[in-house]
Amino acid sequence: MRRYLRNATPEVYFIFSALIGALIAAGLSFTQFGFGFWTMWGILLSIDVVTYIAMKAGWIRTPRQRSGTDP
Repeated sequence: MRRYLRNATPEVYFIFSALIGALIAAGLSFTQFGFGFWTMWGILLSIDVVTYIAMKAGWIRTPRQRSGTDP
């Protein structure tokens, strides 16, 4: 999995982090935090969208650029 994500494009990275966010939101929605699944997943997804936009704009290096496989 690490090798796959090391060469991931910003789109793949976004999808993977959105799925992880859904799992985190599902797990934490059963605790006493007071947020529902949709609220928590919306917050996590908005962070993923901002990260994706920053990667596409070049403000954050993509996983490909960090591993040296993308110019």
